[in-house]
Amino acid sequence: MFQLIKNYVSTLTKKKLDELAKKNDIFLSEGELDFLYRFIKKNYEALYANPNIDLSKYKGHFTEDNYQKIMKLVSFYKTKYASYLN
Repeated sequence: MFQLIKNYVSTLTKKKLDELAKKNDIFLSEGELDFLYRFIKKNYEALYANPNIDLSKYKGHFTEDNYQKIMKLVSFYKTKYASYLN
């Protein structure tokens, strides 16, 4: 599973990330999109190794509404792929 994630992240673009967000009713500002893109590119390995990492310290980078929607989406994917995560 890690290799699939690594391959996905290596081809991830801001445009793809923005499209995924919009499909999930998350409309990111340019600053939010930039932060999220850089965060994923830099931290996906740590997130995979520890899917229960506390993301609340990044709350200030998003509007309250977007933060709540992102956390809901993260929770959904954690549950959906729990058997593949450490």
